[in-house]
Amino acid sequence: MAIFAVAGGATVARLIPLLIGQAIDKGVVGRDLSIFTKVAYAYLALEIMRSVFSFGNAFLFQLFGNRMLYHLREDLMNHVQRLPMQFFNKTPNGRIVTRLTNDVMSLGELFSEGVISVFTNAVIIVSVVIALSLISWKLTVVSLFLAPFFIWATFHLSNKIRAILSEQKKKLSTINAFLAENLNGIKVIQLYNRVTRNRDKFSTLSVDYRDTNMRSIKAYALMQPVMNLFNAVTITSALYFGGYLSAENSIAIGSLVAFLMNIQDFIPPLREILEKYQQFQNSLTSAERIFTLMDEPKEHELAALTSPGSLRGELEIKNLNFQYESHLPLVLKNINLHIKAGESVALVGRTGSGKSTFISLLQRFYDAPEQTVFVDGLALESIPREEIRHHVGVVQQDNFIFRGNIRDNIGLGDPRITEEQIRMACEKTGYMALLTRTGRDLLSPVAERGANLSVGERQLIAFARILAFNPDILILDEATANIDSESEHIIQDATKEITKGRTSIIIAHRLSTIEQCDRIIVLNQGEVAEMGSHEELMQAQGMYYQFASLGLKSTLIDASAAGTAVP
Repeated sequence: MAIFAVAGGATVARLIPLLIGQAIDKGVVGRDLSIFTKVAYAYLALEIMRSVFSFGNAFLFQLFGNRMLYHLREDLMNHVQRLPMQFFNKTPNGRIVTRLTNDVMSLGELFSEGVISVFTNAVIIVSVVIALSLISWKLTVVSLFLAPFFIWATFHLSNKIRAILSEQKKKLSTINAFLAENLNGIKVIQLYNRVTRNRDKFSTLSVDYRDTNMRSIKAYALMQPVMNLFNAVTITSALYFGGYLSAENSIAIGSLVAFLMNIQDFIPPLREILEKYQQFQNSLTSAERIFTLMDEPKEHELAALTSPGSLRGELEIKNLNFQYESHLPLVLKNINLHIKAGESVALVGRTGSGKSTFISLLQRFYDAPEQTVFVDGLALESIPREEIRHHVGVVQQDNFIFRGNIRDNIGLGDPRITEEQIRMACEKTGYMALLTRTGRDLLSPVAERGANLSVGERQLIAFARILAFNPDILILDEATANIDSESEHIIQDATKEITKGRTSIIIAHRLSTIEQCDRIIVLNQGEVAEMGSHEELMQAQGMYYQFASLGLKSTLIDASAAGTAVP
């Protein structure tokens, strides 16, 4: 329908100069005044038809463009959320945001405006050339003789603009990444008085971006004079040679007027196409960046997947060796463990000993070598990522809190989590008592990243979240670190509640948390150095004994320099 509207509008537009030419030849030259009445009504009818076709053209192509943009944005967002952790580790958040916002918008303008304009104006140009040729093919050839040269010159200039735009977008991504990082770390920036230094660095990036913009502006500025010169040469040729042909009686006066009206309609659509070509170059740069992101491999899944339904939580590790990249050293070396269902195990070790890597493998943020990690006898790689993450719950030292309210941060908008489950989870962790004491409820607002909540309260939300989702395997990653003594007492009670009947893996630097575990595993440079209960390890007087005797938390921190940092 859109194509039909474009073709209809172009045909009607070409009939108007023909109508005016007939009025001159038959009405003025032939002195038939009655022809003007017919021409007037015909002209009005043609303009009405052109208005209808113009509306259909604009509306239908915009509908097409916006649908394309919608599907592109949806597919891109869905793809990004399924990318592996390695991608986010090496890609700044600001660069990803630029792809999802600026680049999608730029490409959307191509679909909603550029495609419409180029197609419509291309049809207009073809219709103009046909109309000119029907009036006088000789005059058409003479008038448009230099057209290929001017078109080549403008396209050559547009290609230069594309290179500048590509560089410009890279520098914009750098600025966005710098801004995102600084806004996330604003507390550190202000605390260490880096405001002036960061402002100077941003100024350098901004000046570089401005200079690149000025180069593109200069290139754009050259386009208009080239097109104006082309317009002048074309119309001058038509006037000069048209007058000559008219004097030779080779073309009628009305036909010459129609020719001039048509040729004036040749330049504006050509200019519009060249301008949209520049937009196309800009959008093409965005498209390259977007499709590069779309080409990033998603989290790998095997063809044959097993859905375990519910898990008992038995974990078995067999000869596990893991490295983040093939050129990097092993982070975990020859790990062999068997954790019974419902058992509580603590992981202890210096910074860089592989504790966080181990729990990342259990969540399948990274893929362990096949047939090395088993859950209830099933190879971990045979269980879908979404399924295993449904059964594994994690409470971290710094849990992410979303803007919204307390209820939504606990249930995370999952329709399977009822209001009663959320309330019960808050009761069991002691969080409901804290809310009541402070005069709040589950609908109380939460600022971005939980800025209006204390550290202990953010931890309690994370604990309540665990109870609401009821996972079979629980991981506590420094969950009791950096909290005050009152909050620690509440969280210790919450910890006892959420670990009941679950396989629990606890990483902590507090001796009071670790000594309650059934077993303690000491990691040293990616290897299992010691394993046993608190009493057994204390009697062995090995590495764990040294940690516990000197104060586990301070020892691990002081000794962290001796460890190997995890990439």
